[in-house]
Amino acid sequence: MKPTELELVPAPKRGQYDRALSRRERQAAQRERESGQVSLFGGGGSNDDIRLQAMPDWPVHERLAEEFSAMGFYLSGHPLDAFGPALKRLGASTYAALVEDRRRGGFKAKIAGTLIKKSERRGRNDQMYAFVSFSDPTGMFEVMLFPEVLAASRPLLEAGKSLLISASAEWDGDELKLRAASILDLDQAAAQAGEGMVVRLADVASLPALSAELSQAGKGLVNIVVPGGAGEEVEIELKKRIAVTATLRSRIAALPGVASVEAV
Repeated sequence: MKPTELELVPAPKRGQYDRALSRRERQAAQRERESGQVSLFGGGGSNDDIRLQAMPDWPVHERLAEEFSAMGFYLSGHPLDAFGPALKRLGASTYAALVEDRRRGGFKAKIAGTLIKKSERRGRNDQMYAFVSFSDPTGMFEVMLFPEVLAASRPLLEAGKSLLISASAEWDGDELKLRAASILDLDQAAAQAGEGMVVRLADVASLPALSAELSQAGKGLVNIVVPGGAGEEVEIELKKRIAVTATLRSRIAALPGVASVEAV
């Protein structure tokens, strides 16, 4: 089921919308009484408040995907926000940083982006190539994919998917042209780079649900901080290394009793 506009409102802010709706209903009822009109939808000027049902917030990656699907842009953040430490570990630049590099000769670039749209074309030799539009937190950019790269990466080229692109970059006048040499799934690349995380719990009752999420072995170190006695905290380092991805962190952050999840 697709979300309504109100369902896209982050849970911590829904109380503000409750109050705004209630105030608006009371004002409308007052105007009806003063004008002697009756609402076409019934109610006769009832002062009953409209209340939104209290529901847990969506995992971040799901909320962002639905925002883009509903409105054509990201409202509460960007999918790449969750990859900060991993992008540094992978040596990826932002688009804005590439644009600031004014070298006129060709140079190699590594950049992450969330796919917006793909346009395939047929070349003179009857092979398909593509221009793919991406976004990152600093802007939108386009990457050209020659036939061999397009064929190898086609399964990854889905709208909303975050990818790591190795490319050649060259200035053509004031335009920076990017041509992909290889494309990787960013979640998998981050996990292979040994990304870890620190999970801080507000309630130890969430440990069973957290344990169920930490099932896939990988290279990432995971530390869990749990409440101790007399306002103290106890930090536990898992011996088993986990495949830590942005999607996993998002799912864990949405679990009841999880206070925060930090990538390291």
